[in-house]
Amino acid sequence: MRYLVIGFLAVMLFACKEKEVSKFEYQTVTMMGKTTLVVTQDLVTVDFAGRGEPTHYERATSSDEWVTLMSSLTTVKLDEINSLEAPSNKRATDAAPFAKMLFHTPDSTYESASFDHKNPHVMLMPTMEAILKIQEANKKKN
Repeated sequence: MRYLVIGFLAVMLFACKEKEVSKFEYQTVTMMGKTTLVVTQDLVTVDFAGRGEPTHYERATSSDEWVTLMSSLTTVKLDEINSLEAPSNKRATDAAPFAKMLFHTPDSTYESASFDHKNPHVMLMPTMEAILKIQEANKKKN
């Protein structure tokens, strides 16, 4: 019984130390406007505001999408993402949209340094790939 209690306390201690992401946000900005993709466990939302007609789209998040996003965090150090250097800088000459990721936890929001759309630092690449799959699924449904 004593080992069971000690084991339970150890699990709770480690579980509390991990930062549970409750919302993923991906923003891209061009001269034409800003697109924001937000994914929670329940909902995928895409908003565009800028030149032309603003758009808003919502759908349910599939369990596979959520599991993939959460799994993509295994190598992400949230405290470091704001200082990650992007592998390219095409956004400086309008050759690529500006992009950034935001990770929302119950107590904080972690914002990445900006990077070229689809080309973040290697630490964020698994999350980027998961987000791109969600974007592609949205295009198929529209």
